[in-house]
Amino acid sequence: MGNSKKHKNNTATNKNKNSAAAKNGANNKVSTVQTIEKQNKLEYIAVNILSLFVFVAFAYIAIMSFIQTSVIDPASYSSEVILYQTDNVALNLLFTALFAVFAFKMNKHCDFFAKLNIKVYEICLVAFVAIIGFVWIFSVTSIPAADSYNLFETATGAAKGVYPSLHNGQAFYNSDYYGGYSYYNFYPFQLGFVFISEIVYRIFGTSSSMPIQVINVLCVAVTYLGIARITRRLFNKLSIEFFAIILLAGCFQPILFSTFVYGNIIGMCCAVWASYFLIKYFQTNKYTALIPCGLLLVVSTLAKYNNMIYLVAFAIMLIIHTIIKKKWQSVAFALAICIATVGASNLIIISYESRANVDLTSGVSQTLYLDMGLNESYMAPGWYNAIAMENYKSHGCDAKLSSEQAWADINSRLSKMGSDPEYAIDFFSKKILSQWNEPSYESIWISKVKNHTNELGAIGNAMYGVNGQGGSLGQLFELYFNLYMQILFVLFAVGIYFLFLNKKTNIMTVLLPLVLLGAFGYHLLFEGKSQYIFAYVPLLIPTAAYALSCILNGKYTRIKQTVKSLKTIPKKGEN
Repeated sequence: MGNSKKHKNNTATNKNKNSAAAKNGANNKVSTVQTIEKQNKLEYIAVNILSLFVFVAFAYIAIMSFIQTSVIDPASYSSEVILYQTDNVALNLLFTALFAVFAFKMNKHCDFFAKLNIKVYEICLVAFVAIIGFVWIFSVTSIPAADSYNLFETATGAAKGVYPSLHNGQAFYNSDYYGGYSYYNFYPFQLGFVFISEIVYRIFGTSSSMPIQVINVLCVAVTYLGIARITRRLFNKLSIEFFAIILLAGCFQPILFSTFVYGNIIGMCCAVWASYFLIKYFQTNKYTALIPCGLLLVVSTLAKYNNMIYLVAFAIMLIIHTIIKKKWQSVAFALAICIATVGASNLIIISYESRANVDLTSGVSQTLYLDMGLNESYMAPGWYNAIAMENYKSHGCDAKLSSEQAWADINSRLSKMGSDPEYAIDFFSKKILSQWNEPSYESIWISKVKNHTNELGAIGNAMYGVNGQGGSLGQLFELYFNLYMQILFVLFAVGIYFLFLNKKTNIMTVLLPLVLLGAFGYHLLFEGKSQYIFAYVPLLIPTAAYALSCILNGKYTRIKQTVKSLKTIPKKGEN
């Protein structure tokens, strides 16, 4: 009787706990893809049209990744010349099949992995990325070169109160290449990253670029944490976040890219977390989330001006949110971040002009970048060539005259492509594949072609090799990158399909795919390089993790029925 009474009391206590938990859960409930029941028709149409374009673009890349791979020519390694190598399709399919078998086997033991708190996996991911990153940057001790050295020189000089690279006719790194003009007459937007770097060098000293490289490593780790947290917010399922963490742990390209003293990684980190807070705002309608979103986006665009792609994606989704939710604050915020991102860049340029007592020109315009992107290059179609800079320089850094010349060139190129569609298709297909299907994204190249503070050790020599040929470790990584990106592209394209099939497409789940679509479109038309793409690779992972979850947890009823029916067919010779 005593045990029975005790059991009843425990049961009642558990019921009360469950009731309280359910009540708290209801109060804390956010609008994830699993809780949205009715979707606005405009949102449904808009996000699915965008999803269709994303699916077509990345399904093409996924298919082509099994057929060929773009690589940097070992014979012209330092010049970034791209070769298009035909793959062994059978081997690629075999690896994909082996990955599928491994994934299904691991999924059977998911209960074992579920025992640990997901935060433990997040901590392990951050620690893993940081350790690998620190080992790498301190093993190769890369020294900046080309544009990154211009920025390093300007930032360290500004920290000391000198500004030679902002003045025409002054001696600065590679000044002859710019024909006596200041580097920042061509690229004034770069002063955003100079500003960030100057702060760092004022704190940690100006003798080395290593402080920025250390910050890059930390930013990659924090970026990966942001992607994991976005995955959890979007899908509200720990197993999907776990899959995202596994995929992130295998994404080494951004980690290796940490040696590059440029704004790509800092900008990527801030943009990813700005995306997180925007998604949080869409889910909770709490305006406080917009403050960090706006601030992070401003820093992101200062670090890397190409992150205006995020600004466009944010503005589109905020406008849709305004229409469907009647939240006029959303469109007001869209306008505010447009003003803030452009205004912050201009204010920093004005600040440096005042400090250096110079007047800079408006710089190479997007029209000139479009002209560059539509022309041939010795590297690959639409990659860097001297057309934009020579045009701007020959017109005395006059934006109007150089833009007029650029439009004449653009119209000429479009006429050629219009009269020769076969050439146009070949040009753009090679341009796409030279960027998205170069699976290392120059993450090894970016430090291999540079000088190094210390003599290379075992890791550096094993990675770099000699004469353009990678060492044993470098070759292993390049093979791995190829196979990893094949899987990731396929999972992402399949994930977009599943989002549509399961009616999970909305302004939250399509936000990062829209950024990817913007990146695809921008680098299709404007200047391209595979190194520009690495910062977008982590954005593939939430949707890819969702696809992996759908695949592994599918019921496959028809397949099982077919297999079962085949088993019931009598074998030859049986009665």
